[in-house]
Amino acid sequence: MNAETSTMHIVANIPVWILLFSILAALVFSIWAYKRTWPPTGLTIRWTLIMLRWGALIGGILIISHPELELKENLLEPASIGVLIDQSASMSITQGEVDRQQIVRDILNSQSFSDLNKRQRLNLFTFSDSLSERYNNVEIPEDVSANGIGTNISRAWMEAYDKLALSPPAALIMISDGVHNSGPDPIRLARTARTAIYTIGVGSSEKYRDIMLLNVSANPVVYQGSTNPVEIGFRCIGAAGKSLTIAIKNSNGKLIVRKQLTVTSDYYEGTEFFDIVINQPGKRRFQVEISTIENELTTDNNHRSFYMNVLASKMRVLLMSGPPDNGLGDIVRKLSNDDHIELIQRTSRSGSFYEGDWPDTDMLGKVDVVILHHFPIKSTNSNKLKEFAEAVKESELPLGFFDGGTIDYNKLKLFESILPVTVRKYPKPRVEGQVIPNQRHAIIADPEEINFSAEWLGLPPLKYNPDRFDFGKHVNVLAEFHTLELLDRFPAIVVSETGGVKSVAILGNDLWRWGLVSTVDEGVIGPLLSRLVRWLAVRKAGKRVELTFDKELFSNQESVAFSVSVFNENYFPLEDALVSAVISKSDTVGGETLLTGIGAGRYRGVFQPYGEGEYQIKASASLDGLNLGEDIGRITVEPFNIELLDAKLNEQLLKSVAEFSGGAYFQSSQVDSLFDSLDLPLTEREEITRWQLWGRGWILAIIVGLLTIEWFIRIRTGML
Repeated sequence: MNAETSTMHIVANIPVWILLFSILAALVFSIWAYKRTWPPTGLTIRWTLIMLRWGALIGGILIISHPELELKENLLEPASIGVLIDQSASMSITQGEVDRQQIVRDILNSQSFSDLNKRQRLNLFTFSDSLSERYNNVEIPEDVSANGIGTNISRAWMEAYDKLALSPPAALIMISDGVHNSGPDPIRLARTARTAIYTIGVGSSEKYRDIMLLNVSANPVVYQGSTNPVEIGFRCIGAAGKSLTIAIKNSNGKLIVRKQLTVTSDYYEGTEFFDIVINQPGKRRFQVEISTIENELTTDNNHRSFYMNVLASKMRVLLMSGPPDNGLGDIVRKLSNDDHIELIQRTSRSGSFYEGDWPDTDMLGKVDVVILHHFPIKSTNSNKLKEFAEAVKESELPLGFFDGGTIDYNKLKLFESILPVTVRKYPKPRVEGQVIPNQRHAIIADPEEINFSAEWLGLPPLKYNPDRFDFGKHVNVLAEFHTLELLDRFPAIVVSETGGVKSVAILGNDLWRWGLVSTVDEGVIGPLLSRLVRWLAVRKAGKRVELTFDKELFSNQESVAFSVSVFNENYFPLEDALVSAVISKSDTVGGETLLTGIGAGRYRGVFQPYGEGEYQIKASASLDGLNLGEDIGRITVEPFNIELLDAKLNEQLLKSVAEFSGGAYFQSSQVDSLFDSLDLPLTEREEITRWQLWGRGWILAIIVGLLTIEWFIRIRTGML
């Protein structure tokens, strides 16, 4: 690094000429002040006082102007080059005798790369789906392995520009296999690259052999004993004429179903459909396996896992209703038509019910969901109703509520602790409004429905009372009433999951009107009721500590993230708890980690799995030494990685990126010619160094000292 030119000058808060003039003016003033004294004094004393006064005034001027000595140097230094090393999982593959990771290390340890580092300023990064931090030296540490989940090539060079903003690179070198499966198209963005990108291809573009599972699709929630379809996509490369087997096994490795197929070409993609029957309720994990072949590129993509939440064959719904009306008839018909619902009715009749006595504890023990439809009414027995409400609370049964009819809202207050609404004293008259969903939810729409809100726009408006209910802060509003008369919006469908107990309230009257819209299919109301019951029936335990995962399946090359929700005695979110988690695999404890609070009673944790298999996470919480509870969750870590779906060297992509950015493409065997020829001109950089001439504290001390000495001399000589 050489200094081409350098300049030094004084800078201050005021122009330098004013600074010099002020200092000269201070000298003139000091001489004038002591030109004559009374009583008269000798010349030596007068000049001493002049110098003291002038020094104090100079100090004051320096405090105001705060001058600094500035050195500007225009430096010539080697150009900066960013070196981006692909460390995604595909870079760990050995294809034949081609070990991609070893090739990368050979490149970085080559003499030509070392010579390039001496001529230029190299900045080394690794990347996969994002860019790593810069390494201090130009070699990858031994503990850095190629295990990234996905490759985002364009994001890598854009982030490199940002991280090198203080010393912009004159060029980029990218060492990669060209496997790109995340982010925007790098070929298109290469035209806008700020510098030339030189790409080095690692791997082989020759044909290879690989059998892989592409996707597994199955319903996440099914019913016990029902036949459930499973769709499995696969790809075969270099396996023409081979006979393969696809099998589905349960979590214990027991075979459920399998199919054989023959691959008809070197590149073959297909989809197979299976039907499986699950006879045990609960959350079940299944494993899909496809055959391996000799000399296969990798076998990590030959098996995948998936989960199904298996519900009991029929959901028992207890429907407590007011007197018979159109709404009751419609809801009974809709629920009775669902093969997975067993309906138990109690229809009000002058203080009793048409179908029999009040539900007892034994009946409630067999019920999955309780629905209050236009219930309770004035003639409902208050004592029996209170016993019933207490039994529902005690059983922690999920509760649905349909407003309308001749409800006695004072009696409804018995259910307020488990309903998502509370009753107001002075309601206003009812108005009409259009119900429009404001979010996707399991009650509102199935996951595959894209334009789900369009159907709701054609539904008849419903009557509702905008001031009948209040809503707690933990209520989730799924749909709202929209009116022409009132500019405000009011909740129409609300849900709550406080403390693990689910409840839902539909606040529009005459819901049966929606059933008149469609005579061909179920329209909106039928599926809405089925989804509502189904959502309520999938119950959660009423735990004060609840563990949840971002997903159920993880790759062994990604971190496992999870959350823990903590509640107090009344099942409201609890802050400031001490939450920890113990992670174990195959009964081997892996370690304990403390979780970080993220607000609203939620705590976040993350860990890096140590191999594939099933992991158990045991979360526990305490506050001030008092144990609040614990929860246990399980997840599966498998070797699948999107990087392994197509792992051959993509030379065309790397060539296009280099060409459109103004760079060039080189094979890994040609890197010496790249490094030897890459001799970029020196870059000019301005470097400014400043020295503060005076410290403000010292100046003030000197001023006080000078004035003190001046005053002392004046006193001793008798001056005023």
